[in-house]
Amino acid sequence: MRRMLARLWRAKFPIAAILVLLAVTGAAAFAPEIAPRDPNRQSIIARLAPPLTPNRQGRIDFILGSDGLGRDIASRLVYGARVTIVVGLAAVLIGGALGTLLGVLAGYRGGAAGAVIMRVADIQLAFPFILLAIMVLVVLGPGLLNLILVLGVGQWVTYARIARAQTLAVSQKEYVEAARAIGARHGRILRCTVLPNIVAPLIVVASFNLAGVILSEAALSFLGLGVPPTVPSWGGMLAESRDQLLAGRWWMAVLPGLAIALTALSCNVLGDWLRDELDPRLKEAG
Repeated sequence: MRRMLARLWRAKFPIAAILVLLAVTGAAAFAPEIAPRDPNRQSIIARLAPPLTPNRQGRIDFILGSDGLGRDIASRLVYGARVTIVVGLAAVLIGGALGTLLGVLAGYRGGAAGAVIMRVADIQLAFPFILLAIMVLVVLGPGLLNLILVLGVGQWVTYARIARAQTLAVSQKEYVEAARAIGARHGRILRCTVLPNIVAPLIVVASFNLAGVILSEAALSFLGLGVPPTVPSWGGMLAESRDQLLAGRWWMAVLPGLAIALTALSCNVLGDWLRDELDPRLKEAG
């Protein structure tokens, strides 16, 4: 761990990615203290104000401008980070836990149960995920809990396939055979021998998957299938800017789009660094 932290300190892009993710997480955790004003407070008089525009008294009321209803863009960006972090982390945890459990069972036990699990995974992969998510959310209705469940359950296949492949490889190792020979129970073998040796690639997949979940949440919110309109979200802000972008109100679309892009890019950069650090073959090649 100390060596990994030392290499991380010498790296440039992973440090920047971690700082961006810490900033987004901090904004989500301390939104009421950071946001300049209520994100849903409307002011028709101050609607569509460009960034850094002073009022009649010479003060700047909206640092990043206001939207079509006079709501503060900066406050809505800060509160929108809550939706991104909550949905992203919850969906990754649900998908990772479910996929790892099913993948380990399919790889360790095999047989009919493993075949059924992987065939279900193949069936789900046959459908485009975004279309499947739209169909389910249309039936269930928009909402934070439904969004988390759809995105979480929709991601289990990736973890299951990787966990199964890794479990098949680890199960043939000598230390697993030795654990069986001394009479260790299957649950203890999985918990103490198999899982610790397959967790590294799953962590890398989770970091990349977090970026995909963030983009999927933004896309679904853009389509009106995410959180309710009263809850600020970056995808919802992009949807509200569709009619204003062509009129030259660039800040309504550029700022939330930049927040989404930077957060997703940071997850990918961190995942790429973790892959290099946790894969000994890549480290030896380097």
